[in-house]
Amino acid sequence: MTAIIVALAAWYFYGNRAMPAFGPASGPVSGGSLQIMGSETMRPVVTVCAEAFMADNPEADIIVRGGGSGDGMAALLHGMIDIGMISRPLSPKEIGFATAKGIDLTQFELALDGVAIVVHRTNPLREIDVDQLRAIWSGDLSQWRELSGGPGEIHPLARAKGSGTEEVFAERVLKGQREGVAKELPTNEAIVAEVAAQPNAIGYTGLGALRNASDRVHVLAIRSQSSSVLPSADTVRSGSYPLTRALLLINPGTPSGLAASFIAYCTGPAGQALVKRAGYVEIAAGEP
Repeated sequence: MTAIIVALAAWYFYGNRAMPAFGPASGPVSGGSLQIMGSETMRPVVTVCAEAFMADNPEADIIVRGGGSGDGMAALLHGMIDIGMISRPLSPKEIGFATAKGIDLTQFELALDGVAIVVHRTNPLREIDVDQLRAIWSGDLSQWRELSGGPGEIHPLARAKGSGTEEVFAERVLKGQREGVAKELPTNEAIVAEVAAQPNAIGYTGLGALRNASDRVHVLAIRSQSSSVLPSADTVRSGSYPLTRALLLINPGTPSGLAASFIAYCTGPAGQALVKRAGYVEIAAGEP
């Protein structure tokens, strides 16, 4: 119960800033298996961490599946998996369910990320503001000539409901407005591929999906009254990029044994090197 209260209070205190990590309990690597499920944004990098960890610990068996942050948390709260992956804060509903069931959720920062707005590489637009984004996804702004002067109808793309990326975008950008015109896609990589193939498309994605896509799509700066900010390691770490988020590993209780060892690996130097290589912003191991 204490960990839940601390986690929720920290989120309200830090706002859009990344939440502080909780240090995992130490413990020797024992044999056995872990089932990990959740965020499609996190699935590729956690899979890489799991493969590297198992190479060093051949008695460990770690299975990583996606499905979305919502599905991962549902599976965790119903005792179906060992660790959940979410790319947005725990929801009040999830916290309330855990409290009712006596589940003491603890959470660990794996990485920081920025939800990037991407357009086709030939699109002349270079920046956009949150009000314009909201108008595009609600259908109130539908022609590129209203933004960039170019021809054609705007084709917005969105992640499927239950995705942490979609929930962050809905909360920070849509702010309760309807979203009825966007084509839904299952992964960030699918968003990038569709934008790269469709000159009139616009979508949002995590930074990891852009690691090998810099020549296929163009990332827009988000404009405010004082500045225009692109997502980068510096702007994500400082929180100056408005769609910054933390990527979290969620454990039911204080982790021990194999779970503790794997979380410590992911948040330690070896795991953080893999996080950086995957295109996300690494955290400092042991940083409060």
